[in-house]
Amino acid sequence: MAEAERPVLDQLKDEIAGLGAELREMAALRWQLARLELDAGLRQVRRLALSLAAAGVMAFAAFALVASALAELLQGWLGGSRAAWLAILAAGLCAGAALTGWLAWRSFRRRFTGLRETLEELREDAVWMGEWARGKDE
Repeated sequence: MAEAERPVLDQLKDEIAGLGAELREMAALRWQLARLELDAGLRQVRRLALSLAAAGVMAFAAFALVASALAELLQGWLGGSRAAWLAILAAGLCAGAALTGWLAWRSFRRRFTGLRETLEELREDAVWMGEWARGKDE
């Protein structure tokens, strides 16, 4: 009787070893995919940070330099107080800075992928493992 059961156990042992090797390979590939996606995500975050920093620097420099010069010119051409022209120009420059920041954020959100593909692959793997386990039970 022991001789008749031995080939079945050997076959089961080989199948479990093969499954273990497949699971290790799958985990290694998933980890590699996750690292690639994280690297791409970090590059996109850096690009967003640089865009937002550039928008802030532009807004700060423009507020100090252009607003003052334009207020002087507008006061001479159209009259009114210099302070009123500075306030109007400052509001326009702040709106431009906000628009630049918002466009950079929107572009980032549209392009940012995060771990989308890794999570998709893990879901597919979970479905496959569930189907495999149900198939072994039947």
